[in-house]
Amino acid sequence: MKKQIIRLLWASVCGVMLLTGVSCEKMDLTDDDGGGLEANVVLSIGSIEQVPFPVITRATIEELCTRLCFHIYDDEGIRVDYVNQKSDEPNFGVASFLLEKGHYYLVVVGHNGSKNPSFSANEKVSISGDNMGDTFWYSEDFEVGDGQVRKELPLRRIVSQLQFVPTVTPPADLDHVVFKYKGSKGTFNGLTGYGSTTASQTVKVYPDGDEQQYSFFMIPRGEEDVIDISMMAYDSEIRGLGGCSIDEVPVKRDRITICRGNLFDGGINSASVFISVTIDDSWGENIVINI
Repeated sequence: MKKQIIRLLWASVCGVMLLTGVSCEKMDLTDDDGGGLEANVVLSIGSIEQVPFPVITRATIEELCTRLCFHIYDDEGIRVDYVNQKSDEPNFGVASFLLEKGHYYLVVVGHNGSKNPSFSANEKVSISGDNMGDTFWYSEDFEVGDGQVRKELPLRRIVSQLQFVPTVTPPADLDHVVFKYKGSKGTFNGLTGYGSTTASQTVKVYPDGDEQQYSFFMIPRGEEDVIDISMMAYDSEIRGLGGCSIDEVPVKRDRITICRGNLFDGGINSASVFISVTIDDSWGENIVINI
């Protein structure tokens, strides 16, 4: 009888929350807190890197991220609750929880993948898929006491984008380019936002329209990371058309590293690096490499 009453109360609460646009996904109810069925932790996205919300000029949170994941852990590293959202859902960017008093760790990931990331008990987060997109993250610890906890969270971009721009005409039969390097592609430490693997990665990239340039995202393993990259162009029959290797390529999160030169001559190039003065409104300064 007691469980039936609680179910009826919860159904009523969900009905009210749906009418007001608040999600009731993954909210745990308990009957030992004096009848308090209201969420005591409310999290919302306040800004993304250099793009503040709600005052925004060129993009919305739905355009920057198609998925948001709010995951909460206790001091033992055990996940106690989570909310996964899609951009077409009501109230995207706001998550509510009912938590007991105590100390917690929060990990938030925003990205554009087709699936939710996997969250492991050792704080490892992995985004699956051949090519990952722009990715944002936030983590902090917080206390839950007698009052309600309301937080506006500043997501930070944790990826570096690598762009490869040929200065010679690409092979006529070029269909795609395969890049190989050792580092983190979509796996990172949920508490630091830095890549957490040195595994071999393979990324297949198709030309970007008529511009004949190739780009992909990866997650640096620290504030200053360096990777060696090899690339090979292929036709539609997977026949090699030439490529090159570029050693010591600097990558930094919230930066675009641009590699410009003859990408198909088969040579090995050492990166000659300088920082450009061109500023993007949502990315930091570009890192430009002439090879």
